[in-house]
Amino acid sequence: MSRPTLYYALFSPPARACIITAKLIGLDLELKPVDFSKKEHCSEEFLKLNPQHQIPVFVDTDGEVYVDSHAIICFMVAKYAKDDQLYPKDLKKRAHVDHRLHYENGVLFQVIKDIVARNIYGGEAELNQRSLTLCHNAYADLEHFLLKGNFAAGNDLSVADVSIHTTLVTLELLIPPDPDRYPQITAWLKRMNLLIPDNEEMNLKGAEALNARIRSCMAANKTK
Repeated sequence: MSRPTLYYALFSPPARACIITAKLIGLDLELKPVDFSKKEHCSEEFLKLNPQHQIPVFVDTDGEVYVDSHAIICFMVAKYAKDDQLYPKDLKKRAHVDHRLHYENGVLFQVIKDIVARNIYGGEAELNQRSLTLCHNAYADLEHFLLKGNFAAGNDLSVADVSIHTTLVTLELLIPPDPDRYPQITAWLKRMNLLIPDNEEMNLKGAEALNARIRSCMAANKTK
């Protein structure tokens, strides 16, 4: 295998985080789209890679398989990046980056999971108050983090910013953060939108695809 392979779908914030991280470190990936409408993520071939039938999945040049975007982006930087800026070797700095990654996975991304569960699969026609509360709690946390620097874990861009950004640009379309209430987030989003490679063509396009899917289901739920 001449280059690593990433199984992905553009609507997925975690998959986009992997693609963006690879672009930031100059890693050439073979991208293999997974069509969820055809249930390719449940195929026998895919389940051999990831029995949890989730994307992204990263297959390295030696055939080793890695799953979960947070594990993947940290691995890619540690193995392939020219320096450790995005995922520091310094243990103090790394601990803060790890914390923000856990925040993205355990707090911020849970908002999207709650919305998907309710509005795509649960038949709800409006955003639930629970989803809104979870979202604003997550925004409040991030606003606090950003008081300490220009980026999520200080003054240097890290994989945590990439991970948070792919999720936040999706949520921004559904529950926009009020600039008066969240000025740090608003400024950070502007910085990140300029720093993320192919942001319009890939990242925002993927966010809009998931947003359209959610809103389409909400509209259909209203007619039931």
